[in-house]
Amino acid sequence: MKKKATSATNESLHCGVKAIQCVGFNRKKVWPTKEGTSNAESMLRDSLSLSYVEHYLTLEELRDIHPDSFIDLNSPEKSDGLSSDEAKKRLKDGGANVLAPPKRISNLKLFAKQFLYKFWLLLMGAALCTIFTYFIHLYHGIEELLNLYCAFTLIAIVIIMSFLSFWQEKKAMRVVYDFAQHMPHNCSVIRDCEEKQIPSDELVVGDIVIIRSGQQVPADIRILQSNGVKIESSAINGEPQAVDYTNEPAAKHTALFDAKNVMLRGCYCTEGEAIGLVIRTGKYTMLGNFTHLQSTVKLTETLLQKEIAKFVQFISIIALSMGVIFFLIGCVVTNVANVPQGLPAMLMSQLAIIARRMAKKNLDIIDELGAATVIATDKTGTLTQNLMILTDMWYNRRFFSVHGELKHTHMKALKQATHRKELEKPLPELLAVMCMCNKAHFERTRRPRRRVCTQMELEKELREQKIVARQTKTFRVVDQTGHESVRVPSTNDLCKMEATHTGEGVEEDPERWPEPRKRTNDLIGSPSEVALLRYVEMVASVQGIRNRYKLMLEIPFNSVRRWQLVVVKCLASNLTIGASSEILEKKQPQFSRFLTPSPTTDSEATDKSDNKDHQHSSPQNALANFSVMIKGAPEVILSLCSDVLMTNELKQIDEQFLNDCQAAWEHFGSEGRRVFAFAYRQFEAPGTSKFSVESDNYPRTGLTFLGMAAMMDPPRNETAAAIQQCKDAGIKVFMITGDHPSAASAIASQIGLTSTKNDEVRSRGNHQIKLSLDPSPQIDWAIVLGESLAEMSVEAWDRLLANRYIVFARTTPEQKLLIVEQCQKRGETVALTGGGVNDAPALAKANIGIAMGVNGSDIARRAADIVLTDDNFASIVKGIEEGRLLFDNLRLSIAYTLAHLWPEVCPIILNFTLGMPLGLEPLQILSIDLASELPPAISLAYESPERDIMKVPPRNRNTELVSSRLLLYSYLFSGTFITIGCVASYLSVYW
Repeated sequence: MKKKATSATNESLHCGVKAIQCVGFNRKKVWPTKEGTSNAESMLRDSLSLSYVEHYLTLEELRDIHPDSFIDLNSPEKSDGLSSDEAKKRLKDGGANVLAPPKRISNLKLFAKQFLYKFWLLLMGAALCTIFTYFIHLYHGIEELLNLYCAFTLIAIVIIMSFLSFWQEKKAMRVVYDFAQHMPHNCSVIRDCEEKQIPSDELVVGDIVIIRSGQQVPADIRILQSNGVKIESSAINGEPQAVDYTNEPAAKHTALFDAKNVMLRGCYCTEGEAIGLVIRTGKYTMLGNFTHLQSTVKLTETLLQKEIAKFVQFISIIALSMGVIFFLIGCVVTNVANVPQGLPAMLMSQLAIIARRMAKKNLDIIDELGAATVIATDKTGTLTQNLMILTDMWYNRRFFSVHGELKHTHMKALKQATHRKELEKPLPELLAVMCMCNKAHFERTRRPRRRVCTQMELEKELREQKIVARQTKTFRVVDQTGHESVRVPSTNDLCKMEATHTGEGVEEDPERWPEPRKRTNDLIGSPSEVALLRYVEMVASVQGIRNRYKLMLEIPFNSVRRWQLVVVKCLASNLTIGASSEILEKKQPQFSRFLTPSPTTDSEATDKSDNKDHQHSSPQNALANFSVMIKGAPEVILSLCSDVLMTNELKQIDEQFLNDCQAAWEHFGSEGRRVFAFAYRQFEAPGTSKFSVESDNYPRTGLTFLGMAAMMDPPRNETAAAIQQCKDAGIKVFMITGDHPSAASAIASQIGLTSTKNDEVRSRGNHQIKLSLDPSPQIDWAIVLGESLAEMSVEAWDRLLANRYIVFARTTPEQKLLIVEQCQKRGETVALTGGGVNDAPALAKANIGIAMGVNGSDIARRAADIVLTDDNFASIVKGIEEGRLLFDNLRLSIAYTLAHLWPEVCPIILNFTLGMPLGLEPLQILSIDLASELPPAISLAYESPERDIMKVPPRNRNTELVSSRLLLYSYLFSGTFITIGCVASYLSVYW
């Protein structure tokens, strides 16, 4: 049984959709299958598919249908998008982009449900028996009002306690609902000529949306540009396999579900990136139309619920058994005495208190977390700060330290070379690859120049059709002599005026108005790419480099291939990839004229730039110059290279260079650095060439190696203390990372996970890296390469997992899943962290899947049990402590509550067997249970943890909440002593 994290929208479907429900503390996801789709549902799908026509339309037709979006067909990322005013108007007219939430149980039904609790049924049975006894005695002429008072008291107690349970459960549901509401659900849109982050419920038809890997599709979107995007659409068609999507129009009579150019709401992007146009939102989406097919899925019980139900069943059997035995004399009193009336309220109070406490700590806890025996955690962002800083470079077989910026000699030399416009080869090439093979960018606003020009052209077209009258606006111009003249501005004048107003396209004196230096803290992107771009901007001009090239293809980085590749077209007059004199120009690079937009359209500007490029090639072949640029793991990039650029000379890669390069990245790794290698290759192809992931018209091997960059991600300040807590608590900690073994072991040593010394980690070979550790009985840790896991035998796994602390380096998501499975086979309770798209299977398989709330993908959050809102390893340890405290306090409360049962039953036994006067009346028993027992039992929920709560091994997952030892303690040990005291007090009355 697994509990799963819910989303804020609680979207549920019958056909292939994961029904997500939020009931009290039970956050679960149910994974229905694709089987059983009815004919009515198929007919509904067909009718809905016929209402969509956008997948047939070309991009030009889409642009004409949505003129207010100002779509740039050549470069959709440069589109203006809707204006904020237009978006607000459409949001008001069309409504928010939300689905109707599932019906929540009404307060009346929730209150009535409390009366079905077994404890209350027992008390109600006792009350009915009391009323029945009262009328029997009344029939025989004996009026016992005490029995009637007792019955009404029992009924009043059931009503009051049901109300308390209702109030506690309502508060518990509100805690979970509020947590879901505060989870971020944003998307990237282009509005007002800039990329913005807005809540997904504010999307409107006509918005231009950017969908990246790991994100959920927030609306029905027609793709305008696809960059290797793959969509997993199991939420619609039940197929878990991700397929490639494109922007090409579908053939006629193609069903919407078969078209590969429309991303439907609820699907997930597993790879690549896409830019699309919103065509349906909210209840009008395909997912919104399917909501009436929603079915109620019965949820399985949690481990804690099973334990409580088992205990309730045990108490019920005991109470009913004794009630039958003593029915003739003490049925009512026995039932009342055997039922701990305050226990239900106490349990609900405990759960509500823990929920509020965990909500304040930004962690939504589940009961299994306290029983975790293994924490398998990522390194980046969880154990470390996820704040990358480029510290070192390696090229020309030399090390260069760049940490500390201008304080180091290397940076001072670079700054001097910058002023001289000279850089040592291959640094210009390195800077170009760092800049182009990089999706990070500076945050800035583009000006709506194209919007004004389009509006002027539209007005001219309408005037020609005599739809609108010509409206001219005249201006009086007074010269120095005082002469007045009247001017009527043309369309070009208005465009220039708009450009002047916005500060774009105005020729200014560079000496008088120098370009302000970009602040490097305005960079947007992943931490690694931001660190690279920050270094480039310190040495050269990022915009200067990017103006030299036009991006033709990008294959994004993923953890399987471990590289990122781009194909770019050279637009500059100097075709040398380095061109250091140009990339260092900070004010107005000489090649920027090729990218300056003209007052007409962007396509004309691109054509002009292409013509400039073609001037460098003969008219007969019309070839253009392209470059392949790649970055990634050093050993992977080296395997794709055949030569290396050393100063101004190309040299073949030999054995000695491989050894030097490997020694360099292992040296970086031993200091805990993440290392990227860079390579490139220039080639010629027709200027109209199209490149794709599957095409073979660009080189992928025989590349030229340039160098490496090392980055540091410092550990979090609280990580070392949290690791020590895990060691004291007997919890195994496994660090799973894609980094090089030496880098992973260095970080593990810094946080106290291992005691690795540099001379203890040795590598053999130049290409296939293997680790060799000297075996020692004092060592309880290991470092393992992910590639070796598939070949390990059962005995090898046993020896490996016998270690308490393991570093898994160079692992893939598939290997992470294998680690979880092997741990579970050996009886471990695994808490696994993950945030990537491919981590979803492992998160779903783990006993406790923990997704990253800050840097995690939507897919990972959907598959996980817990969403960690601060991505901090220390929060996981705090959650384990709270889970242990919850379990301990519940056991204490139950033991305290059960201890009174034997003393309350004993007077009945004495009355039945020895004929002694009844020592306790039903009202006295109720007063003891509710006035004396309940407040102390609830107060145990606020009990602070014992000092050694995190110094004892984790409990066994099969440990029962109410064990035989607890019953023996409550009934025989504690209960016996209380009984002796009570009987002695009772007998003292007659002595």
